[in-house]
Amino acid sequence: MTMTAPTSIESTGLRAARAFRSYGIVGALALLVAAITIAQPGFLAYGNLMNILSQWAPVAIMGIGMTYVVITGGFDLSVGAIYSLCAVTAAAIGRTEAPVVAFTVAILAGMIAGAANGFVVTGLRVNPFIATLGTSLIISGVTLVLTGNAAFVVDFEPFTVLGSGRLLGVPYSGMLMVALMIVAGFVLSYTPFGQSIYAVGGNAEASRLAGIRTSLVTGSSYAISGLAAGIAGVITASQLSSAQPNLNPNLVFDVLTVVIVGGTSLTGGRGAIWRTAIGVAILATLQNGFNLLDVDAYYQNIIKGVIIIAALATVDWHRFVRPRSGRRPSTTDL
Repeated sequence: MTMTAPTSIESTGLRAARAFRSYGIVGALALLVAAITIAQPGFLAYGNLMNILSQWAPVAIMGIGMTYVVITGGFDLSVGAIYSLCAVTAAAIGRTEAPVVAFTVAILAGMIAGAANGFVVTGLRVNPFIATLGTSLIISGVTLVLTGNAAFVVDFEPFTVLGSGRLLGVPYSGMLMVALMIVAGFVLSYTPFGQSIYAVGGNAEASRLAGIRTSLVTGSSYAISGLAAGIAGVITASQLSSAQPNLNPNLVFDVLTVVIVGGTSLTGGRGAIWRTAIGVAILATLQNGFNLLDVDAYYQNIIKGVIIIAALATVDWHRFVRPRSGRRPSTTDL
């Protein structure tokens, strides 16, 4: 069967579609920033931008782990529960021990919880949605039982440095977020492990036949998600100098939103950390703009819902317009 070469018009259309898929969210962010700046010039004030960076650092860090999981074709609804568990752990230990000890134990607890998710999904073969919903309930229940639903307050100034400390006005939490995104993006795009993540998400069976240890790769993605939730929980505990169970039960929706809005496909195999970073920027800009403009919270939820649906529809549409040329996708395609 003879393949017909695409015409110049078709080629131009395909290139335009590919460019839109790769950089459309960047243009959307630029337009959003411009619109909010026109409506409220104080948005671009240095202090306001640094406050946004500090406020959204936990969500962005959790978005890193969620991106890894979603690219493998998985899902993690337990990040909110793990986040609360680790925040409480850090605050409880931080009352009597050095911050480094409290933070380390809390982060390890998050990674262990994430690894447990990976075992349930890969070892017990439970659907990721059901598995992480179940572990979320278990972790939340365990946290409540162990703490008696009590808040833990840390009256020790060094404990607050990570969450509230700043250098030239730039929050340490924001610096950590940027560093983690750079490292996670490099690993995902330029290492064999990162390529295995994409391969498993694209076709798990073909990856297994190619010699990739699919269960290990998938399980590792959940461990990374738990680790990220642990770091986020530690940052929040440090910011507040306290923590309690069910610290932010709706946080999982913000984390999923930034990943989806960034363009990572829920069907697996496509996505990137820089996309999640743009997703965070879009949601943070919207939220801050809403607050500056005194938009009612009910309307904020409506607009967020519309954005999620539009993002999912756009990602699904790209599955049909992207060319099937057989070439290896570039980092901008992912």
